[in-house]
Amino acid sequence: MQPTTLTAGVTRADTVSDRRADIDAKMTKVAELLREVGCEGLLLLDPANFAWLTSGAMIRGLTEPAAEPAAYSNGEHRWIIASNVDSQRLFDEEVDGLGFQLKEWPWHWGRDQFLADLCHNRKVACDRPVNGIVNVAEQMRRLRRQLTPYEQACQLALGQTVAHALEATCRTLERGESEREIAGHLSHRLLHRGVLPLNIGVAVDGRSRLYRRFGFTSASLERYAVLTVTARKYGLYVTASRSVCFGEVPVELRQEHNAVCRVSALYLSSTWPDAVPREILMTGRRIYLISGYEHEWQLAPPGHITGRCPIEIALTPQTKDLFQTGWSVTWNASAGAANSCDTFLITDEGPRLITPTEYWPLKRIRIQGAEFVRPDVLQR
Repeated sequence: MQPTTLTAGVTRADTVSDRRADIDAKMTKVAELLREVGCEGLLLLDPANFAWLTSGAMIRGLTEPAAEPAAYSNGEHRWIIASNVDSQRLFDEEVDGLGFQLKEWPWHWGRDQFLADLCHNRKVACDRPVNGIVNVAEQMRRLRRQLTPYEQACQLALGQTVAHALEATCRTLERGESEREIAGHLSHRLLHRGVLPLNIGVAVDGRSRLYRRFGFTSASLERYAVLTVTARKYGLYVTASRSVCFGEVPVELRQEHNAVCRVSALYLSSTWPDAVPREILMTGRRIYLISGYEHEWQLAPPGHITGRCPIEIALTPQTKDLFQTGWSVTWNASAGAANSCDTFLITDEGPRLITPTEYWPLKRIRIQGAEFVRPDVLQR
């Protein structure tokens, strides 16, 4: 099933024809890449690039890397390369009607010899190091980072589902539930909508003050909780967080949450094409300083470019890549027990929220005359 939600400036993506048109457009890019490197075929072994060329097909099941499905294209035609264990499901559930042909090997033969025969007497480019084959891994990373209008619509549909699952879990969790139980509620809501959780974090009553990367334990909720999740659907990823508290928000948590909202709003205000990440992070450090949390920026990464991989580019003070239109960025500000995290699309009109709130309290923050909205702590 394809996403059906419409948002201003985002293409609708709810039919096979939309997806096939997206794949056809990518074939033009493959042909350009092959001309650039002087090759006649492109072999894609990386699951992220497989998802890119197929506009969302997912490799499922327990498979060793050397036996995973792959894709091959000469810039005009395209093939799925798979063992007989995977080929039927892929064509029934993932790529039906999308113009792919099949190259299949019996599972007990192994993929290596099949690929060697495929590449014999051909000049082939590949996204992984293979002897005698042109390595185009970096070119493929650049191609897949820039999301097409179809991919943007898919990511928006995913982001809405993830945000809904987070917020519904926060609205219904109860005192005394363990972090594990809360993580189970969140996971159920995601899986119920066909979304695969990659990472779920639940930290209750200040545990996020000790661990900036947390999972979930048997600790029981009494006062407040911070929830975060990274999830996948359509071969794309998003990350977001939400916080909930029973009764009045403790003074310390309120101060921390106000600080991370200011920092994340600053990140947002600077999220434009051609922005320099290290300059954004330097300005964020000043906001941390004037908010009374001078050293917090050292305790956790501030964010990353996402898309077909959970982390396409980690954003650090050393990052030199300029932001590009069509990239997707996850900003993650933390201070003490508080966390403010969402995923955004970089556009020529500014950042577009991919993980939007539904019925949720908001903080409005003005930066240089512009207003930015960040999720507040839900009080129950």
